[in-house]
Amino acid sequence: TQEKDKAQKIMDTVVRLPDNRTCADCSALGPRWASMNLGIILCLNCSGIHRRLGVHISKVKSCTLDGWKIKWAQWMKENGNKISNDYFEANKPSSKKKPDDSTSSAALEDFIRAKYERLEWIPTAT
Repeated sequence: TQEKDKAQKIMDTVVRLPDNRTCADCSALGPRWASMNLGIILCLNCSGIHRRLGVHISKVKSCTLDGWKIKWAQWMKENGNKISNDYFEANKPSSKKKPDDSTSSAALEDFIRAKYERLEWIPTAT
């Protein structure tokens, strides 16, 4: 449909934005999955962990394989990895390193759960 085509063009732009060229959680290159309610772009590995969090925390879709509505794609364009990470990692201690390709699966899942499920590093009310 015309709406799906327009939404897909927006998503094609979203994944090419500089802040979205790496996974929001582990910095893997070329992520092609999204948490549509969090407004982030993820790699395949992290998207699987996000699915296990439950849809009440993270709603995962493929950036290229799933159908998108224009309003969802616009939401993704208006948010993205930097805005989300600035919020969810606002108070992350510098000693807590962001996962990378050498991080174990268990440590990666713990990082993601701390970030989105337990909300350990979000800004505190003043």
